[in-house]
Amino acid sequence: MNSDYGLPVEMAEQIEQTLSNLRRMTEAESVMLADVSGQLVSLHGEIEESDPVLIAALAAGDVAAMSELSRQIGEQNPSGSFLHEGEHKSIYLLNVGTSFILLVIFRAETLVGMVRLFTGRAAEQLESISREYEELMEQPKAAPGADFGTALAGELERAFGEF
Repeated sequence: MNSDYGLPVEMAEQIEQTLSNLRRMTEAESVMLADVSGQLVSLHGEIEESDPVLIAALAAGDVAAMSELSRQIGEQNPSGSFLHEGEHKSIYLLNVGTSFILLVIFRAETLVGMVRLFTGRAAEQLESISREYEELMEQPKAAPGADFGTALAGELERAFGEF
């Protein structure tokens, strides 16, 4: 889990458990959760010869581009999944709410239907976490009050003396 992301501990633990189970069920090489801006939230497994942070950022760009393409052809709710089937490895991207993207990197011989099924189930579990996170982000942040300015001025005066 990316400790810089700032999720509450309980939320982070639920994400970790869900991603761990998804990786085990799909036998994926790696499972990642990123936010829609491309920031890596969590990584399970390893990505050989690649940077997971870069992959998360590129996935976010791909999702944003596909969402806009969907809007351009008249889709009102441009969310969903994207699959790239490669010769040796494949990647499956799935939107989770409006805040997150679930990425599964798996070997080409893995059954795509199995990956889609288990990834869809994991996304359903993560959906409630996504809603809770979105509500948390919408709450107004406490701004420093007038006492803060007075306390700061006092500390600066004490530290540096009067000029």
